[in-house]
This record gives sequence, structure tokens and C-alpha cells, in this order.
Amino acid sequence: MKSTKTVYRLQAALQRVAPGLCLVSTLGAAAWLHFGEGGGRGHIVGFAETTPEAIAPIEVAKIVAVHVHVGDAVTPGQIVVELDTAAIDAEIAVAEAEKAQLEADVRASEAEILQKLDMDLASLEREAAKQREEHLQVTATAKALDSELARVKQLVEDRQVVFEELAKVDLERTAAAALAAEKPRTLNLLTKQIKAAEARRKAVKQEGSATADKLAADLRFAERNIELLKKRREAYMLRASRPGRVAAIFKRPGEVAVAGDPVLNIVSGGARVVACVPERVALGLREGDDAKLWIRGQASAPLLGKTVTLGPVVAELPIRCWTAPNRPTWGREVTVELEGAVNVLAGQAFDVVFQPSTMPLASPPVAPTKAATNAANVNAAHAANLPASVLPMMLPDALAKRTRFEPSGILAREAEGRYLVVSDDTGQKDKDTEGAPWVFGMSKDGAIEPEPLQVDGIDEVSDVEAIVAGDAGEIYLLSSQSYSKRGKRKPARTALLRLRKEGRGFRVDGEAHIAELLDADPAQAAALGLPNGTRALDIEGLAYRGGSLYFGLKAPLDAQGNAMIWQVTAPSALFASKPLASAGASLWARVRVDVEVAGKPTPGGISDLLFLPDGGLAISSTPSTADGDAGALWRVDAPASGALTPVLVRKWALKPEGIAPSLSAGKLMVVFDTGSTAPLFEEVPWAR
Repeated sequence: MKSTKTVYRLQAALQRVAPGLCLVSTLGAAAWLHFGEGGGRGHIVGFAETTPEAIAPIEVAKIVAVHVHVGDAVTPGQIVVELDTAAIDAEIAVAEAEKAQLEADVRASEAEILQKLDMDLASLEREAAKQREEHLQVTATAKALDSELARVKQLVEDRQVVFEELAKVDLERTAAAALAAEKPRTLNLLTKQIKAAEARRKAVKQEGSATADKLAADLRFAERNIELLKKRREAYMLRASRPGRVAAIFKRPGEVAVAGDPVLNIVSGGARVVACVPERVALGLREGDDAKLWIRGQASAPLLGKTVTLGPVVAELPIRCWTAPNRPTWGREVTVELEGAVNVLAGQAFDVVFQPSTMPLASPPVAPTKAATNAANVNAAHAANLPASVLPMMLPDALAKRTRFEPSGILAREAEGRYLVVSDDTGQKDKDTEGAPWVFGMSKDGAIEPEPLQVDGIDEVSDVEAIVAGDAGEIYLLSSQSYSKRGKRKPARTALLRLRKEGRGFRVDGEAHIAELLDADPAQAAALGLPNGTRALDIEGLAYRGGSLYFGLKAPLDAQGNAMIWQVTAPSALFASKPLASAGASLWARVRVDVEVAGKPTPGGISDLLFLPDGGLAISSTPSTADGDAGALWRVDAPASGALTPVLVRKWALKPEGIAPSLSAGKLMVVFDTGSTAPLFEEVPWAR
């Protein structure tokens, strides 16, 4: 009886504690699974870095074939999409026919010139032969008259003929002698003319004539045009630039692909892992720290890597990194570079254990790197009450050693998942790289790509202030057109360049010089608001809409203190060396965009322009000619030619140099040039 009661008591106790035991065991199992699955694995989660690549045409064309499917692996250089080349093939055929015609014209011109020279030479040789024959005749006549003169003279002495006969013979003999003496000089002149004619004929054969030179120049232009067309044709075969897998296909054969509109996306990963490091751990990490990584779901030895990038701020981590769906986690995204690439899917999960260096954080004084100096400057700037949304760009140390970087314009490339940024100055003054024709890639979080994008077809750029894309895949770069502080204005400072995508970088396929065109046409300059010429000219804003380019002037302002905006309706005419009037240049609008310097209103000039998808116009401004760090952002809801009425959106104690649609929805990306300190950027919420 007693044992039965004991059993009942045990059963009742188990019933009371069983739910608690189940909860504890469940939580323990979950913790075991989440914090490392045993074996010493870490509880920091990471994901194979996803490097997207949008495969898009640079011209409008119909899709002929898509050679891959979603999930397929691709290799660098592999053709993934073919576009219809019928139109470009027809252009190439026409260009080759024009080249053949020019070649025939060159041959015909050379033959015609040589024929004329041959005729001239033959005429001179005939005249020389005639003169030699006449020289022999007059020489013989002179000798005969010498004998006759002696005979007649004897007859006169013998009084057999009168003196008049002697005078007559003497006159004939003198005339013949004079003619015989003149003939060698005539022959000598003809000989020189023959030699000159032979030299001209030889020179024409070797060097060509002015007409032939022009035809030869036209022929070279035709050859370059064919080369350009063939390069454009190569771009109709869309290739993968890096290994990866096809993530999405947006268009199919038979559909028309618009320039810049992606046909498919490729993602790659395997060399880097982005770890979501909680705040409590992240602040103790440094670049260069070792890390061990395990691929989740695989039993294998740990992979080794090094910390290469630390997120610039503590922020909310992606939802995949949260320990609970309703509990946000804060920390830093830390990039780990593996010692060797691994075969994983982009975004595949890893467990990560960091092994911080045992060296103390404090170290002996060393010369600070530019990145460290920039970070210190940013901290100082934020201490001066800049908004927390203004963040530093991350410039790799290796790139900082190669080039100056002062952002002056920005272009969003949504299909590529990045921005293109131009800099006032590039390269280093003490090296051969000053003025290097480079454009820089920037991620959506402000990280500058370590390798600049090369612009081929030009040796130097200088004071580039703006970058904008056209509607046919072309990109325009604009230099300021201004004089330097030393009072010089070399051609590189007056360039407007048209670029086409080529490989990883770009190639110049059009070049114009705005200031020179204005100087050549003072009446047109006056019509554009420059009655005193281009000495004060400074253009920093450039926008594109509906086939037209719009130029925003920083200086000069008009007599009322308004900034001026020019419109060029036919930009292609500029690159054909036609005057501004032929390109449809006009003074389109005027706008007041003053700024505040040290709390005082200061005349402002345009630093950038941007037409928005909603039909509005965004304008950034800085002091037109005054010194001081100040800037403003403006909105014009219904821009039209004439006087614009802007609405102030934002003011800064910084100089906004470039604006572009943000890769984050509903925002505008603004970049600031801060001189020798770290360049900054801000994503400004944008709504009408």
C-alpha cells in the first residue's frame, strides 16, 4: 500500500515538471543548433557575398537567343545572350561600301594627277628638244656668216662690192651669234623645269597631293568608323564578365531590349563572406583579424580567412541575421576574404568565429593613412553638428595612394547595382598619372571600388564636373570650361566627352569643346548670357532629358543674380564640329539658388541638375564665386523654359557637388567634395 502511494506521488510530480523539462530541452536543442551545432563552431552568421552582374545591351536591339537558364553556371567571356545584328550589319556594309568608293577615288585622283604631271613633263622635254635643235642651227648659221663676213670684207677691200653689203652681212652674223649665245640659257632653264617636274612627280607618288591627302584622311575616317561599328557589333553578343550563376531572366527571344535594361542577372560569390557581427563583438574587431568559417549544413574542416572590411557604422543588421524574427539585431557588417575561393551559392550561410589579434589596440605613433585621416575628419565634422545621415565614402588605401579623389558628379547605374563617380582631379601631381582618364565605381553604401574604370580614346581629363547618361547607352562627361587658378585653360578643361561602354571601362566616341565654340561665335555667346565672353564661365551641372542636354552654370550669374541653364537639343551636332547654333543651343531658364555662408545669404550657382521620373527637376547649388563651405538642394515641380520657381529642400555647411537617384527607393543620393578631408555622401528622402 505504501509503495503504491509512492508511485502515485512520483507520477504526479512528473506531470507537474514535465512541461518545464520539455521547454528546457527544446531551448537547449535550439541553442545547440543556433550557436554552432557543436564542435566549437561560432554563433556569428555570415553569407557568401553576392556580386550581382546585370547583363544589359548598350543599344536598343531585338533578342535573338538566350543561351542560359536560371541556375546555370557561367564562365567569364561566355556568350549568354545574342542580339539581332541585322541593323548593325547593314551599317557595316554601307560603311565598307563607302570605304571602297573612297579607295577608288584615291586611286583615280592619283592617276589623274600623275597623268597631268606626265603631260607637263613631256611638253617640257619636247620644248627642250626643239631648243637644242634651234641652238645647233643658229650655231651653224653663225659659223657660216663668219666665213661670209670675211669674204665680203675682202671684196670691200678689193672694191668689188660696196660697204653696205658688208654691213648687212655683219648685222646677220651679230643676230645669229646673239641667238646662239641665248639658246644655252634657255636650255638650262628648261632642264631645271624638267628636273622640278620629275621631282613633283616623284613626290606625288611618295607623299600624295593635297587632294589625295584629303581623300586619304576621309579613307582613314571611314576605316575608324568601320572599326567602331565592328566593336559595336561585338557588343551585340552579351557576355558574362565573371564566373557565377544565372539568378533571373527578364526577357526572352523576340522581345526588344532597351539600352541599359537588364536581360538577365548573374550572381557570383565564393571568395568573400559578409558576417553579421553583433555590436558587443564588432567593436573589438580590426582589419586583418583572422577568422574561421564553416559552411552551414556541411561537416568539414574550417575555412580560413582574414577580415578585410569593417562596416563604417553600427546599424540594424539584415533580417536573416536576427536571432528572432521580431527582435532586430544591431551590429556591423564585416567582410572576410577567404584564403581560397569555395564552390558555394551566392548568399549561402556560414558560421563564423573571429580570432581577434592579441596585440593591444594602442600602438606606437605612425604616420596615419589617408583613410584614417579621412575617418578622423569625418568624426570632427559630425562633432560640428552635421546630420548623422551624412556618411564618409570609403576609399581604399591603395587607391588613395594612386589618385586624388574629390567627387564632383555621380550617376546611378541601377542595373549594375552601383554608382559611377567623377572627380575634379585624378592621379597624382608627382607621378605620370596626373589627369588620368578615370571614372570610379561606388557601392550603394559608399565604398569606392579599388580599381578605377579606364576611359580609352583620350590621354587626359581635367576638372570634370558632371556625368550623365543618355537614352541610347551613351554617357557624357563635362569639364568645367573654366580657367585654372593660374589663369590657364587647356583643352582638357573645356571638354564635353561622349563615352560608350567597352569591356570594364569606356571609350570616347565623341569630343567637343564648349568654351572654344563660344569663343568662335561671340554673338551666340551673348545670346546664351555671356556678353563679355567666356573668361568667367564655370559649368558644373549637366542633365539629360528627351534627347537634349541641359547645362547648369555655376558662373557667371545674370544681372539679377540668377543662375542660368542652357539647353542643347541636338548634342550629336557638337561632336560633328558644328557651331552651337546648329546644335540648337539656347538660354533655356534662369533660377535663383542662393546659399548661406556663415549665416549670410550668398549668390549661388548650380553645381548639378537632375530631371526626375515624376517630371520634377532637382538642383544643387554652391557659392557662385564666393569662398566658403555652403550648399543647398532645391526642387522645381514643373520645370519649363523661362524663370523657374525653386523650393528649398535642404541646406548644408558643405558643398554638394553631384546628385543622382538613390539605389534606395524614395531617396536622392548627394555627394560632397570636402577638399583634403574625407569625401561624404548623404541619401536624402525625396517626395513631392
